[in-house]
Amino acid sequence: MFSRFIRPSRAVITATAAVALVVAGASLRSATLPQDMGADGLWQALLKLQTTASVMHTAAHPDDEHGGALALLSRRDGARVSYLTLNRGESGDNAIGPQLFEGLGMIRTEELLISGRYYGLDNQYFTTVLDYGFSKRIEEAFEKWGRDAVMRDVVRLIRMDRPYILLSRFQGNQRDGHGNHQTAGLITTLAFKAAGDPNMYPEQIKEGLRPWQPHKVYIGGVRENEAWNVKIDAGEFSPWIGDSYSNFARKGLSFQRSQTSGRYNPQSGPQPGYYTRVDSVIGGAVKEESIFDGIDTTVPGLFKALRKPEPAGAAPLLAAIDAAVKKAFAAFSVTNPSATVPALAEGLSATRAALATLGSDPDAAFVLKAKEEQFQEAINVALGIDLWASAQAAGLPEPTGPMAGFAPPPAMAAPVPGQTFEIRTRATNRGNVQITPVEIGLETDKGWNVQKGQAEMAPLAYNASASQRFTVTLAADVPLSTRAYFSRASIQDTKYTLSDPSQFGRPVSMPPAIAVFKYTVNGVNVAARTTVTRREPKLPYGDVHRELRVVPALGVSVSPGSAIIPVSAATKQVHLTVDLLNNNEGAINGQLALTLPATWTSQPATQPFAFQRAGERATYTFTVNVPALENKAYTIEAVATANGRQYKEGYETIDHRDLEVRYLYRASKVDVNGLDVKVVPSLHVGYVMGVGDQVPTGIQQLGYKVSLLTEADLATGNLSQYDAIMTGTRAYAVREDLKTYNQRLLDYVKEGGNLVVLYNTQELIPAKFAPFPGDHGQRAEEVSEEDSPVTILAPDMQALNWPNKITLADFNNWVEQRGSKFWAGWDPAYTAMIETYDKGQAPQKGGWLQAKHGKGTYTYFAYAFHRQLPYGVPGAYRLLANVLALGKPTTTAVR
Repeated sequence: MFSRFIRPSRAVITATAAVALVVAGASLRSATLPQDMGADGLWQALLKLQTTASVMHTAAHPDDEHGGALALLSRRDGARVSYLTLNRGESGDNAIGPQLFEGLGMIRTEELLISGRYYGLDNQYFTTVLDYGFSKRIEEAFEKWGRDAVMRDVVRLIRMDRPYILLSRFQGNQRDGHGNHQTAGLITTLAFKAAGDPNMYPEQIKEGLRPWQPHKVYIGGVRENEAWNVKIDAGEFSPWIGDSYSNFARKGLSFQRSQTSGRYNPQSGPQPGYYTRVDSVIGGAVKEESIFDGIDTTVPGLFKALRKPEPAGAAPLLAAIDAAVKKAFAAFSVTNPSATVPALAEGLSATRAALATLGSDPDAAFVLKAKEEQFQEAINVALGIDLWASAQAAGLPEPTGPMAGFAPPPAMAAPVPGQTFEIRTRATNRGNVQITPVEIGLETDKGWNVQKGQAEMAPLAYNASASQRFTVTLAADVPLSTRAYFSRASIQDTKYTLSDPSQFGRPVSMPPAIAVFKYTVNGVNVAARTTVTRREPKLPYGDVHRELRVVPALGVSVSPGSAIIPVSAATKQVHLTVDLLNNNEGAINGQLALTLPATWTSQPATQPFAFQRAGERATYTFTVNVPALENKAYTIEAVATANGRQYKEGYETIDHRDLEVRYLYRASKVDVNGLDVKVVPSLHVGYVMGVGDQVPTGIQQLGYKVSLLTEADLATGNLSQYDAIMTGTRAYAVREDLKTYNQRLLDYVKEGGNLVVLYNTQELIPAKFAPFPGDHGQRAEEVSEEDSPVTILAPDMQALNWPNKITLADFNNWVEQRGSKFWAGWDPAYTAMIETYDKGQAPQKGGWLQAKHGKGTYTYFAYAFHRQLPYGVPGAYRLLANVLALGKPTTTAVR
């Protein structure tokens, strides 16, 4: 199916580029829901044509949104709907994989893009700030991000999108809970006036953006018995989507699996949401029927809505557009959607005539340009235009035989700089109105050298197709379009740096190749666009079509990403694994080596590599010998050299079902920290993986053996072989086998074992799964400030003294948070080890509890090992060494 969205200019965001952006949506995409096709899709497209209404919904993270309200406003009211989230939820937990931070942010971005299709979003935006973890205070958000920095980004997006209404999910006060939520609510209400003030952020005005004053701003989260102005009942049933707007939105929300684990909970009946109008430049009644009350959202009322005098001659131009839309409604047929095409073509022509005359007013031009694209979309839907564009290797023979026309495009790996390949396109008219193809072209990034090949461009009757072939040769320095346009240099950075400022606000980098089908119908020019894709087998689910994006010829990835070496270790070594991925179509060979600190050596010093085809991988191991090191950080870099070029980075492919694959690039470097940490030699640790984390790697860094425990291990395995068993982050939420065989773990403790349970959500019920009861409910406390003060409560306990003496210094330089899901109460059998608290919070003692059970020790440890260990936080490693050594005599030799 053709894409709903066009591809905007890559120039710096000017007034013209902002128009293109708002029409295009935040991400060009080809996937279209069945509800947006055929008669159902056309009906909704007609609803959008009859109104100029627009609304921007704001929140803090993906999954905060009032999806049902968005779906109703877009799919019932026909409004142009956008959604702005401050960040990408980078610091949440991940229920579907091990990725955290930027990797999780990419996942949640893709999930929200799918949700947005269900919501009917026209545009989706993000600011440049990152989620830094759960926060209770708005002041912390301003400390991390800078109040002015957030305001500047939000104002810019409002000026780009130019909505009539701002609809905030949050209120900007303590009721919102999370400090990020409070920030989103407050900034929305402040940006309402700031966006219209030319003296606010004048650099944006110099760049070409124009001030924009929305009509009204509302806040959500209001209760029925409180002061509210408008109710939006998303429980209303929609005949054209076959469900309530709320349920349809919930279906979209279920794709945010990293947060919801795919849960879908439909409901019937009224589901109202209440909103309070907190500011308005047009006034408003105490009780309103719609957020658009008081605004003339008809096309003839355009200048009233813009609060401007209507120019001479504008009325008949706008009336002509409105009359054409009414004709299209009158001609609408469920069995023949293309019957509306003559009226739609008339409306498109009228819109362009209005643009030609009224376009000197930039505000009117903005709305009319959006209307022009809506008309083209409606025509494409009415005709069922199917635009397909797929890449394949150059020089492949044509398929033959009776099924040749049904053969799928050959699979193709992502291309590399310098590669030549083909792109084949096909446009099919599935309507009952003949169209005349003009051309199928490609819009591409710089460095894409395109030559047209064979074409078929005859007039297209029902179900007939036009086609065009292209040969593409990528330049040697073509941009790697798999690289995100946003990045940060350090985990401590709370704002992204943009490599391409023109893409500000977009969920993902723009696709580098777009196919454009231009045709005429009833004498009017129309265009449809779609992203060029490549086919990739994904058994057993069949094939997937990936966006065609460029990757490097060689990817160099090194693990672990960080390493620690106890400074007291007799033998100081780092064992590294370097993974080489060849993306080059032909043969390539070279040398792999490590760049090391002075006096360090590696065995071997270099290793040769050779590949014959794209997709080949090879793994190389190096042992780095460290004659001496201090208690500080060092860096090792892996470098592959081939054809006179050095490759010093690799990428993680983030590939989850239903999501577009994304690439998280990392320099091929290892941060090595010399740490003052003592360990008990040769411990064997069993680890029950939860939602995915890097704690097992951290345990290995201490020199311990780690075994990941399977269901069979928990059911019948010999647990006594483990010196310690640790259950990972949220394991009780995602491992039913852990609950099933939990008693075996408690028996292991009773017989002298050492069980350490890391942070878990309410699925961990102490009365069922711990040796003694405790209070661990749905509202378990978190201590989100990573520099929160710490008090040691049990200074004589072994875990605070051996093999490492734990002091307050061990809680310095933590990353993102202290911990999460502390117990609120516990049996006297437990000892609270330390306490901490966020500003304004009562002291929390339930984050580290320890109890003797039989001959062994049970520990609940909610402090965030999974966030500290990957970044080499010294105190976290010293604490880890101590809790894993519980049960060992303190007379045991340590190193």
